Amino acid sequence: MAQVELASKFRKGTGKGTARKLRAVGRVPGILYGPSMEPITLDLDEKEVLSLVQSKGLNRIIALTVDGAPGDKKHICLIKDMQRDIYQQRITHLDLRKLDLNEKVVVTVRLILEGEQTIRSKGGIVEQMVRGIRVRTKPNDIPGGFSADISKLRLGQTITIGEVALPEGVELVDNPDSPIVNIFAARGSAMATAE
Repeated sequence: MAQVELASKFRKGTGKGTARKLRAVGRVPGILYGPSMEPITLDLDEKEVLSLVQSKGLNRIIALTVDGAPGDKKHICLIKDMQRDIYQQRITHLDLRKLDLNEKVVVTVRLILEGEQTIRSKGGIVEQMVRGIRVRTKPNDIPGGFSADISKLRLGQTITIGEVALPEGVELVDNPDSPIVNIFAARGSAMATAE
């Protein structure tokens, strides 16, 4: 998996007041942490972070440069948590976890349903219960996403997490028996009368 560059500055101040001032000028407070390192407080550009998340997703390996930080200036990391303002949808805080590319990490990979339109055209209603699957793998082997074909499902049928094909080197963390979707029939639909 290709790494994405992200620049940041070392943030000296902490607390709500400092964070509020940063957000007022289009910056995002953040933190970088990991095993065998002291946490580093960060000051990131909100537009850059938003662009990275929208174009590359949350599971992209980031080559982070921290300008003004004591010690190492370059770090390989992954977004561990991103907090947003629920009203304005702005990013309010970013947690980054330093990675060792040879150690496995647990990440949530998005799940895309294929064939949903086929079910709906028959009058079926798709209830998606799982939008992401937690897996354990090395950072360079993190999949971009998983897909599940539901086009052949009938009323009352479901697919479980364990039925989703995983690439080599990727282990499932979630319960394999957890259902991904349920198929219901709208009243009077072709699917309801067929059953």
